[in-house]
Amino acid sequence: MNDDPFLPDYGLYLLKKGVRPETRLMFFDLPISHLTRPALRTVSITLSTEEAGQNYAISFDFTGPRIDDLLEAFPESPRERLWRWLENPATVGDHLEFSPSATVGVVEATLGTVQQGLYERFVPLIVQRVTV
Repeated sequence: MNDDPFLPDYGLYLLKKGVRPETRLMFFDLPISHLTRPALRTVSITLSTEEAGQNYAISFDFTGPRIDDLLEAFPESPRERLWRWLENPATVGDHLEFSPSATVGVVEATLGTVQQGLYERFVPLIVQRVTV
């Protein structure tokens, strides 16, 4: 029995399977119900995905103009609240949950570099293109 509270990381899985970092990976209809702000100009979402009967944690990092593209998925009122949250430098490190969730139609991403989190190693997917 595995007592680890974390799912294995999908980015690490892809690297171990030989996926090259520059490979463009496509994801469809991603539900967004929370955002994390790990750095000033980065917004992240973490979801779960399944491959070959195994559940994985998958994280997406949105930077620069991709943050604007992500926020287009939200109705105007929550979008304004999200912008205020992002403009506040004191929210770096914060996690924001909201309801109802938004859906991003298509996310195109590449593999980032191996990161060491507080409890585990992971490879975020770096978002290259967003289509609402």
